[in-house]
Amino acid sequence: MKAEHLRLLVELSDRPTATVRTRLIAIRRLCRVLAQELDVIRAERRALRRQAGRLRPFLPFTKLAVADLERQAASHRYDAMNDLCQALASFGRLLVLGRKEIAGALGFDGLCDLLNVNPVQRVALRGEGPVRLLELVFVEALEDSAEHQGESWKDGPLFNACHYAIVEFIRANASDARRAPVASPPKLRLVKR
Repeated sequence: MKAEHLRLLVELSDRPTATVRTRLIAIRRLCRVLAQELDVIRAERRALRRQAGRLRPFLPFTKLAVADLERQAASHRYDAMNDLCQALASFGRLLVLGRKEIAGALGFDGLCDLLNVNPVQRVALRGEGPVRLLELVFVEALEDSAEHQGESWKDGPLFNACHYAIVEFIRANASDARRAPVASPPKLRLVKR
């Protein structure tokens, strides 16, 4: 996708007159493009590691070449990868923080239609009570489940965005957890259903 198309999607999602549906479609498309670009970078890194692997049988004569290829793989497009991860995390934060408003505005069927949730799974989810955006996208990973029937599918664009947002949150709050991992143990109690 060209940069002008990406800018158009960003402008479309930022318009004050844009509906929740339009914003979510634009965010989903942007997340898909960002995730595809991350996959390209990872494939390029794997190619460099494969080249290093082909030289390993000839060690110690290829030690410098192997070390150089591994260094290249580790640093290949590092800044671009970080920028893509941060962009996905920012979209994920938008989804996590605005999940109630999105689900409320679209309703269950509208949300499932937009996320391409398998009709069979919709019926099962309907019986469980109110389902929210984060549950559909991240917990249950049902985004695009209509296309990937019977597969273990956890790679939707919004799933990736939520994943990076949660990883960023954990990294930001890891120092607090390390200081007092079990300072005050949680109080457990039985709950009857």
